[in-house]
Amino acid sequence: RSLRSFLTMANAHYADEFYDNAARAEVSRAIVNKKVNVCPFTVRLAWHASGTFDQSDASGGSDGARMRYAPELSDGANAGLALMQDIIKPVKEKFPDMSYADLWTMA
Repeated sequence: RSLRSFLTMANAHYADEFYDNAARAEVSRAIVNKKVNVCPFTVRLAWHASGTFDQSDASGGSDGARMRYAPELSDGANAGLALMQDIIKPVKEKFPDMSYADLWTMA
């Protein structure tokens, strides 16, 4: 029984690692290619998404990816970030279990 438990845990670990590596590879393909390198914009996207976190009540931040919606999407400080969201969107479609917040941070 303990060997079976170990193998189950090991398989889960490798499955998670495989998933993460596959997602990272897709993100890399989306943000760096022959036409463009949008890495600085991905940093800006993650920064702006998480920048609203309020430690006093643990609200805001990138959880829920509220930047996808008005009024945050149309806020002047977030100008141009909708384009970055569009660039990353195909990765989200390939990895639907990954949250937008995690995806933006990974990128």
